[in-house]
Amino acid sequence: MYRPRRLGTARPPLVIALLLALTLGLAGCLGIGLSPFGGDRPSVAPPPKKPNIVFVLTDDLSWDLVPHMRRVQDMRAKGTTFGKFIVADSLCCTSRATIFTGRYPHNTGVRTNFPPDGGYGVFKARGGEQASYTPALRNAGYRTALMGKYLNGYLPADTQGGPRPYVPPGWDEWAVAGNGYPEYNYNLNENGKLVHYGNRPQDYLTDVLANKSVDFINRAAADRKPFFLQVATFAPHGPFVPAPRHSQAFPQVTAPGRRRSTRRTTPTSRPGCGRGPGCASPASPASTPASATGSAWCRRWTSSSGASSRRSPPPATTATPTWSSAPTTASTWASTGWRAAR
Repeated sequence: MYRPRRLGTARPPLVIALLLALTLGLAGCLGIGLSPFGGDRPSVAPPPKKPNIVFVLTDDLSWDLVPHMRRVQDMRAKGTTFGKFIVADSLCCTSRATIFTGRYPHNTGVRTNFPPDGGYGVFKARGGEQASYTPALRNAGYRTALMGKYLNGYLPADTQGGPRPYVPPGWDEWAVAGNGYPEYNYNLNENGKLVHYGNRPQDYLTDVLANKSVDFINRAAADRKPFFLQVATFAPHGPFVPAPRHSQAFPQVTAPGRRRSTRRTTPTSRPGCGRGPGCASPASPASTPASATGSAWCRRWTSSSGASSRRSPPPATTATPTWSSAPTTASTWASTGWRAAR
């Protein structure tokens, strides 16, 4: 028989407890604060704290040098190392374009270091600067800074049609060089002002970048505003110029021995590689033809069966390089080692 339920009947304690727990759980998920007196005043959860970011990007750093870098070893011990990290293309400008945008090379349009298939001009023309992460970071309230290297082909004195040296969008502070590989005698575009650095020990580029970075961090921290700092060194890319205080720091460290090559090879070259005089600073093999060792040319040894896909067609001259198999100290390697441009 059906019996109507009386309105005054109390719910079982278990049911009341479950409903209360469900109510509190939903309130927590929805960010609604409950008043101790039964009111339901809505409250907004505090936004998560924005982390400060320091991104250090080196150029051609070999993994087997890391054991000699005490501070990097300390960072590894306290941080995370990605042992199976994969890049889309490790070529310099191509990889940097991908880092800035998160896009594959076929989408950035930057496939090489030089036009018409790559370089800074292609990156800018394809909208890479607007697609970079820096405008988004700035819109999110970050103070942004780039110190060091930008993209192959960028010229710090170029005004891009404006009244001052050009600074790409999204950067609050900008201290960027064009050819900084020699570490001395370079120009920095410092927030739209061209500044020259010479041959003094304090002009050593990596140290200049470090000092500017520390100054930026201290000022940003004092303002209590989240910041993003990218420090992009030209080191240890050739011509392998150490700071004076480090020139004899590792006398017992040797470069890997190299086998004598018996294959006939062809030197190829391309002007305007952006590496400047430093590209030809290391001494080339004794048998290298004089026409291939000009200071304004970057050189690459390739098989005589065909030219490199990233370089212009080779000249008619050929040579067979002779490599020394004797160990070379790190300091000597920095001044005499022959390194083929990628």
